Amino acid sequence: MIDIALLNRILRNPETVARECRDDVDVAPIAKNALIAIAAGAALFGGVVGAWHGGPQIAFAALKMPLVMLGTLVLCAPAFYGIAAAFGRAWSFRTVASLALVAGARFSLVLLAAAPALWLTIDLGAPYHLIKLVASLAYGLAGLAALGLLVRGLGDGPGKHTTIALFIGIFLMVGGQTAWILRPYLGTPGQAEIALFTNEREGGVAVQLLKSVRELAP
Repeated sequence: MIDIALLNRILRNPETVARECRDDVDVAPIAKNALIAIAAGAALFGGVVGAWHGGPQIAFAALKMPLVMLGTLVLCAPAFYGIAAAFGRAWSFRTVASLALVAGARFSLVLLAAAPALWLTIDLGAPYHLIKLVASLAYGLAGLAALGLLVRGLGDGPGKHTTIALFIGIFLMVGGQTAWILRPYLGTPGQAEIALFTNEREGGVAVQLLKSVRELAP
């Protein structure tokens, strides 16, 4: 059974949840609920993204969004653990993993909150590039929310700002690359055949977002 009160605290009072993870207080139920939130929130957001193309793309995107989040956390957690230790935070790996999971849960809950706005954008018949930018904006806001929880989890200590900068850099690089590898999510306009993954060279995330901005510019 999912703990709604805990999920509410992750969204509204992340500092207390981060402190509980850091102090190793009841982290097992926290981690369990965080995993459920990651899977459910990211899957629902992915399904909405895939609804633009429809058909199998809905299921493909709903499957891949949680994989992006979980894959990012699996790859980032060891790096976070090493960085924290290097700057004087002798945390257990369990503490770091629980913090990463709670940050992932906050990420997915923000995506879930943004899903209705994205669905409305799609339902109103917005052009492909605008939908892509709206989805990317939601993803970026969710990432900031997740990083905010990680920063609160660090607390005061030596090298705090350097640790924060390294956490942010690793999270953005790994998350962006993982999402890019598992594309597409929306699907390509005019493409009849839907593929689970793509091998097309499209120039990377930044290039594609810039292209969408140019397409929408008058």
